[in-house]
Amino acid sequence: MKQLIAATTLAFAVTAAHAQTPESKMPEHIGFGSGAAVGAAVAGPVGVVVGGTLGALIGHDVVQERALARKNQELADLNREIVDARSQLARVNAEQAKTQAELVALQELLTDLSVAVHFDVNSAMTASQYRQALQAVAKASRSIDGLTVRLVGHADPRGTEAYNQNLSEARASSVGQVLQEVGASSMTIQTEGRGERDALVDGHGAAYALDRRVDIQLSFDRKKVSEGLYSVR
Repeated sequence: MKQLIAATTLAFAVTAAHAQTPESKMPEHIGFGSGAAVGAAVAGPVGVVVGGTLGALIGHDVVQERALARKNQELADLNREIVDARSQLARVNAEQAKTQAELVALQELLTDLSVAVHFDVNSAMTASQYRQALQAVAKASRSIDGLTVRLVGHADPRGTEAYNQNLSEARASSVGQVLQEVGASSMTIQTEGRGERDALVDGHGAAYALDRRVDIQLSFDRKKVSEGLYSVR
């Protein structure tokens, strides 16, 4: 009986000693003390050792379960973040595909589109009435990669062939100069004079007016869409 009392006292003393330290709040310490007390009551000093050991193991399992629960929660949070990131990426890809499709449509719309600037007789001066339209062309040339502005000058058939050739070239250069003044890069502008070669046959006063012009033709580099079309600056 004295041995049982002594063993029990020892177990509670061990439990009390652990309770005095911050680490004693850990489940394995609580399990050790509880197991030792139960072991002492059941089997004396040997029970103290065996019970304490079993209690510590049980407490350790509790710690492991808590750690595992934390890891599982962290994994669940990470999985949610991955799902959110994939959703955001899908939205970005959808927006990119939409933008790319719009640019392709714009390319098809503008390709080989021709707008004319007309001139007075024997004149190579671009009229101010065309400045706003040329500003829009210049802005497009700055905003869309691969867009080329081709300026083709013409003259009516009156006058010598050499004179008309020079006049058509001067008209194309005049429009190109205005384009650069309103912001277009010279690298995106090509000029050509065709003289009277494309003049209307059997012309008269009204037809001659149509011959005195510069055609503004918009076209694109023959790049793949993925190589540069996607580029609104």
